Order: sequence, then C-alpha cells, then structure tokens
Amino acid sequence: MISKIPLRLLSTIKPMNVTRVFAPFCTQLEKVNKTGQKLVKIVEKELKYEKTNYVEDDTAIQFVEKAGFQLIDSDSNHEVTLEKKVGDVKVIVQFQQRQPNTDEADEEEPEEQNNKQQNQEEEEQQESQNDYADFTVYLQKSNGQILCYECTTSQGEVNVNLVSLIKDLEAHKKIPRFERGLQDYSGPDFITLDERLQLALVDYLKGFGINDELGAFIEHYSLDKEQRLYIQWLDSLTTFLKN
Repeated sequence: MISKIPLRLLSTIKPMNVTRVFAPFCTQLEKVNKTGQKLVKIVEKELKYEKTNYVEDDTAIQFVEKAGFQLIDSDSNHEVTLEKKVGDVKVIVQFQQRQPNTDEADEEEPEEQNNKQQNQEEEEQQESQNDYADFTVYLQKSNGQILCYECTTSQGEVNVNLVSLIKDLEAHKKIPRFERGLQDYSGPDFITLDERLQLALVDYLKGFGINDELGAFIEHYSLDKEQRLYIQWLDSLTTFLKN
C-alpha cells in the first residue's frame, strides 16, 4: 500500500535538479571517423601483406589438366568443382575452402629434454589430425544413377567415410556435409563394412582417378582458395570503409 504524503510536508519538498547530459552529435561522429581511419590503416596493411605474399601456383592447373579434369572455380563461390568423363560415367569432385591449421601449444617448455621431445611429438600428431580436407565424389551414370563417396584427405592420404546411392544430385549438394545420411538410410559407416568390401569400393573409386595425388591437390588448393577469398574480403572491407 502506498501512503499519502501529508499536505504540510508537500510545501517543503523541492523538485530534484537533474541535468541531462547529451554527447554532441559531432563528438560521436568524430569518434567514429577516428576509429574508422585507424581501422582502414590496419585493413590496408593486412591487404598489402596478403597480396604481396600470395603466389599463384601454376602446378595446380598443370595437375588438373594432367588428370583430365575441368576445374570450375568462381571468385563469388566458396565451392570448387572438378569434372571429367570416364566412359559413360561423369565424375564430379566437390570441396570448399578451408582455413590453415594454426593450433599452437601454449604450454611452457618442460625442464627435462625427454619431456620436451615427447610434447613436440604429441603436438605434431595433434596438428596432423586437425590438418585435413573434406571432399565429395559423385559418380553419375548416363542412366541417371549416382554413387556418392564422402571422403577426407590428410597429408595426401585419402580415406572414405561413407558410400551412398542418391537420387537427386543438386538437392544432395545443398545438404550440409555433416547432415548427409541423417534423414534417409545411406548405408553403414564405411569402417563397419567387411574389409574386402571396403577395399573393393576404394579400388573402384581409384579407377576414376580419385587417388592420394588428387587428395594432396585438394588439400593444397582448398588453402589457396581460402587465401584468395580472404584477400577479396579485405578488399571489399576497404571499399566499404573508404566510400
């Protein structure tokens, strides 16, 4: 319950003198301009560094031509596609850009040399496990049937994770890689298959030119794609800040 203030006290109550302080608009604008100028300098420095250190690798194109693939790579798309025909089968390889592995150990150096060497070996093993690239292979027959391989390549070694038969190629491409096989049955995990069946499926895939050499190319080119997209992003950011 809210009690009423006696009338005799109303005359003694004085209104509070509150002064509102508003930052002048020009002050805010000056601050934005100042931080914007600082940001432009940093972005331009980073852009110059990336452009200076980027070297286009001609050997990548040479490999694609030697392997008989057509390279489809647009600056406006993060997807990279390789295509070729082997008999009546259209081979489609798709992968995306990937960021380089920058994991570094922050632990202090151990005093004993043996512990130091052991830690270095563990760090190298961990970096090796994190340094990989995913890619998908579609084998599309002229009658419309499509066999799909979900693969991973690490240090030039290709591993198959899943083999499935799909009906709609374009619809399958739009499904995020980690969600594929969750809605419909797409076959068992590859490692659970009989070893003879695993080997036969891998040999069949290699017959279309999907080998460790291609895996090494995908690892390299996915990093190159990331660097080019990063330079493009920095360029666009600079344009926004300066215009």
